[in-house]
Amino acid sequence: MAMPGRGGILTCHYESIEMLYASYLSFVSNGALFVPSDKLQQLGDEVFIAITLPNSSERLPMNGKVVWINSKSQGSRPAGFAVQIGSDVSGQRIKNEVERLLAGKIDSLQSTYTM
Repeated sequence: MAMPGRGGILTCHYESIEMLYASYLSFVSNGALFVPSDKLQQLGDEVFIAITLPNSSERLPMNGKVVWINSKSQGSRPAGFAVQIGSDVSGQRIKNEVERLLAGKIDSLQSTYTM
């Protein structure tokens, strides 16, 4: 779950590969990550999130635009929003690391938090 950090910065810890898989939107240009949250966002909002990937304690900074919204929880899909991964150096590092962690799983037919 995304938690408010200092100065309104959100933090999101992806605890497992399964959670990361359910959160990754590979069909979005440059990828996107779903952030479980009750915080209201609008499509197109610019947000800053500090994310932590599975098996890591390093917080990675991520800027991006909101490209998906689940306004309320439905079944196994939590409320939250997805943020498109930026094309800057930090964004590319995150995208590369996410895709490395999800190698062989990205095209799986498992349900996700968005579809």
